[in-house]
This record gives sequence, structure tokens and C-alpha cells, in this order.
Amino acid sequence: MSIPSAVHLKLPFNRPEYFSIPELLISSLAHRAFQRRSDADPIGEGGSIAASGKATGYMYKADSKQSKFVDVRSTFPKGEGLDRLGDLFSQGSPDLKVAIEGPPRDLGDAVARSVLGIRVEKTGNQPASPLSPALALLQDARGVLVKKNPPDFAEILEAMFAVGHHEVDDPKCSASGLWRKAVGVRLASDPVLREIDRVVMTGILRDGYVPREGDLGNSDAREWAGLFPDTPFEWFARVWKTLTSDGWVDALPARVWVDWATTILRLTMGLGFLWEAAWYERLATAIIDASVPPTFGELVATVSPPLPWQSSRATVTTRDVASLIKHRLRRGEKVRTYLLDRMKEHSQKRSLSEIPATEFLRELAGEKGHVERLVKSLADSTDRSKTVHETVKYGLQVREASGPYTDYYGILKSHGRRFVLVDPGTEWVTVVASLACDGPSRQCTVGDVLADLGRLGMRPELGDLVSLLERAGMARGSADADNAVIVERAF
Repeated sequence: MSIPSAVHLKLPFNRPEYFSIPELLISSLAHRAFQRRSDADPIGEGGSIAASGKATGYMYKADSKQSKFVDVRSTFPKGEGLDRLGDLFSQGSPDLKVAIEGPPRDLGDAVARSVLGIRVEKTGNQPASPLSPALALLQDARGVLVKKNPPDFAEILEAMFAVGHHEVDDPKCSASGLWRKAVGVRLASDPVLREIDRVVMTGILRDGYVPREGDLGNSDAREWAGLFPDTPFEWFARVWKTLTSDGWVDALPARVWVDWATTILRLTMGLGFLWEAAWYERLATAIIDASVPPTFGELVATVSPPLPWQSSRATVTTRDVASLIKHRLRRGEKVRTYLLDRMKEHSQKRSLSEIPATEFLRELAGEKGHVERLVKSLADSTDRSKTVHETVKYGLQVREASGPYTDYYGILKSHGRRFVLVDPGTEWVTVVASLACDGPSRQCTVGDVLADLGRLGMRPELGDLVSLLERAGMARGSADADNAVIVERAF
């Protein structure tokens, strides 16, 4: 691996925005893995631009609210669409015969409702659970966010995957490609889901999508591969390859697999951008204090844990992370802007790829006027991190704490009106601990789980983690065995 240059100081992630439903992240990967046929209209009602001139977005169940620039269309079938869906399903395939009493519309309605996902809080919108390619394609970012130019979440996830994936024998491995392979394995072993996927692709999407050819990954971001070990990006690359492997796809029920997949993607987006902010804070410290470590690796290794996980015995005010997250993201965005400006200025004199990263930081530290500008910028109360903050919040915080749409896979919970605490639920612990078990092994140790949490930027007390694992029924052995306590994976 060559010496990291100044180029590698800025992580290759586009700016995100909030994602109101976790299913959107998988749907974004699906729209990267599949492409619309040029002559096809996915639901038979016009292309990507509506007759009104608005951009068209799709949502499975959508309320009637529209925006000035986006025409949101529901892909949930109605009327003749339900008849068509029922007819297709009742015709069946050679390995699945369906006998029904009553009109095809009733069967079509049953099929359509069977794949509903989590309702969007405070709205009537509801996505399809992305159990298969066709179901994942029933909504897109434009329709979910009701925005003409939403962020490309798949592009961001592919960049984070590329940064964490550094196996030279498989350079074109991608998050989207792994997802497509995994759902293919699922469909091959599940005749009912395979039939639902077929009738949705034919009856709703009108066979308008085909697999995308070529490299699905983020080729530009691969230049950063291997430079950021023991970070959320390396964790993402490893556990995504684990979860999308044939063994895990076969082991988990379809709905559970989707829940686990969205949990991984949420964590990656939330903790990935938090770690990015902590990285820029580390660079600012090195510049302002003129204390640049001798190597790039030491810079990475000395980044502060982005999300402190305080002892459960501490007071609420001590455990609160709301202000810390906001402060960290605000500072991170300021340092990122400063770094981009300085890189632009230096690139006019010399190629940034020719300047070693640590040498570039020392040059910045020696420019007194610019250092003062950085200090002044950090002291300024202006906050330009709103979109990143919303991304972190929606990725990590529990959406609904009770009722039929309870979110079991968040890690941050509100405490009163002011505080936000790291308080993971049993289901979240189950996902992270199970995926800490390598390969086909059904066991790992608490030490392995702690190591994975460390990569994510969280370092809980051993006793707190053992208690959570015991509550989940996953810990085996004496609590005084410390890191050697055996953890049994959930499936």
C-alpha cells in the first residue's frame, strides 16, 4: 500500500440527508443493483417526469400530499391492479399451486398487504418490506422524501463499504452486489416469496427492471480502502459480507433478515458520519496544536470514540449524548469545509496526491493565519450540519418506542425532553453480537463483541455488555470469566 497522500485526509462521502424509513436504504441498494428498461414504465402511469413537468417519485402506500416539484405515486395496487395481481398469483408456477375461494381481487389485496413494511411516523405512508428485488423497487428516495433531488444513499453506502473493504482478491465486491446475490439465494429457497416477487415484478412493475451490468461499487472510494482499520467502515464491510452469505440467508427468516440488514445499514450511516466528524476533529487538533503524529495510521488510531457509552450506573446528565453529537457534527462540518478550501488552494501549486498526508498537515499547522482562521471558525456558533445531524439521528435513535410500529433496532433513546441516552434494546444487541461470530461458528466471546463495538466507536463497560447479553439469552458461562464469557449467536 502506498503512503497516504493529502487526498486521503478527506473521506469520500457525499453529504447525506435524513431517511424517514430504514427500508429506504435497502431500496436504494436495489435501484443501484437493477436498472429500468429504457422503454419501460414501472407502473404504467408515465416515466420519471410527470405530464405536469414534476419529477416522479414512488412510494408503496402514500398519502395524497404532493410537493411543488415532485409527483409522488403510490405503487400499492388498487381496483384492476388488485385483480391483475390476484390473477397472476392464482395462476401460480409449476412448484406453487394456489387454490382460492372468492374473487381474484381478494387474493391480490391479501398479497399486497402481506408485504407492508413499517409505517412512516405521523403520516399515512408505508413502504413495502424489501424482501425481494421487486418489493424493494416499489419505493425510491424521491417518493419517500418527496424531494426532486434526494441524496444517493446507495452511493454513500458503497463509498463506506469500499473504504472498509480491502481484500485484494475481490476488488469489485460491492454492497449492492452482495445484496442482490443474497436475495437471489432467498428466492431460490422460498417458493412463496419467489412467486410474490414474480407477480409484483410483472403485475405492478410491468417487468420494467433488469439487473444492472458492470461494477456496482464506488470505484473512486476504493483508493481509501484499507487506510481506516478498526472503524465503522471496516465493521460494515465485514458484517455485510457475513449477513449476505448463503449460510446466514438460509439461517434467518426473511423478515428477520431484512430487519438485521436495515440495522446494519442504519448503524453504518449513523456511526459512519459520527466517526467522520471525530476524524475531522482529530485533524483540527493536529493542525491547531502542531502535534501531527509521524504516521497516518497513528492519526486514525487516535480518533476519539465518536459515541461514548457511559456506565448504566452513571447519572442521566453524564450519559446524555445529545449535545455531544450535535457539537461534534457541527465542528466536523466546519473542519471539513476548511480542509476542502485549503486543498483547493494547494492543488493549484502541487498535486495533492504527491504530498504525504502528514506532511500536508504540518504545512497547514505552519500557516499561522490559516490556523487562526480555523480556530475562529470552530468558535463560531453557525451550524451547517443539520442534514448530517438528521442522518445520524434517524439512523441511531429509536423511531417509535411503543405500539404496533415499535422500533426494536435503535440504539439511542430519548429520556425526557432534553436527554438522549445510549440504551440499546435486546434485538439490537442480538444483531451485533451474533454477527461478531466469524464464519460458520455459532459461538464467539464477549471479547469479540467488545472488539466489534470498538470498531463502531462504542466502548461499554464489560458488566453492562454481559448484562445485555444475558437479557438476550446469548451469554453462557460465569460472569467473572470477563472477556472469555461465551456468546451464542441467535440463529
